Amino acid sequence: MDRRWPYMYYNRLMNTVNALQPEEIQPVVVVANYIVVKPGARWGWRRIRDFELVLIVHGRFVYETRGRAALGLQAGDVLCIPPGQEHVLARVQSPGSAVISCIHHELSAHGAWRNGDYGLDPFPAVVTHTYGDPAIHELFRRCSETFRAYSPYRAELLQTIAREIWLRLLEYRTGGPARRADSRIERMTAFLRERLDQPVTRRDLARAFSITPEHVNAVFKRELGVTPTQFVHRERVLRAWRLLREEGLSVKEAAARVGFGDAFYFSKVFKRILGVPPSRAAELA
Repeated sequence: MDRRWPYMYYNRLMNTVNALQPEEIQPVVVVANYIVVKPGARWGWRRIRDFELVLIVHGRFVYETRGRAALGLQAGDVLCIPPGQEHVLARVQSPGSAVISCIHHELSAHGAWRNGDYGLDPFPAVVTHTYGDPAIHELFRRCSETFRAYSPYRAELLQTIAREIWLRLLEYRTGGPARRADSRIERMTAFLRERLDQPVTRRDLARAFSITPEHVNAVFKRELGVTPTQFVHRERVLRAWRLLREEGLSVKEAAARVGFGDAFYFSKVFKRILGVPPSRAAELA
């Protein structure tokens, strides 16, 4: 077998016109498990034909590839092994038990990564440190349980669970929940929430945080996936929904309380975000 093949796949990915965006990820799960690992256990050297995600639940492990320094793994880490990458995964001798959860899958039902049928942009880190995020652990556990079970919707449930895992890994790649708690975006969103009844512009935000208006937009899109205007509209609508439902305000009164001078425009924004006009807010209780 040509030892260049992992690199050939990598180069093909970089040039592919079929690079999946996050919203296009639709995993097809082949195997999902939850394994108690015996002392001295070792996989490799080996190459696998599909993607494998490995969550370290307990214990310590090491991941090694040709020509690169070995990576140490501990509880809470998620390892992403791409197809064709020659590697070793081994348990490190340490007190206590060692448990991993593994998911083998393709990211699309339309072809195989190893054949160059699709790529992925962006790509997660080889090792994602989730800092013991219980949501990640729960998703891997559910994926394993669903794989072992029988259901008319088993394949769809597996796809949904695996897709959420990938989206959370990509979120960590761009900052993740752990970093976001202390980042500038938290202060910027708090600034806006305190002024939802006021006409705060992108330039106001830029002045308050000593950055350019263009950088304001870039920060919001990168961290939250929305523009500042989209963020403000959603926050205003959610607050108005509570006012309509809990305090019995009229549509005009609720609109004014959250910074909309035009009740008609408010109604238009409300329906776009929540799917119903504000006159029907009680249906969402």
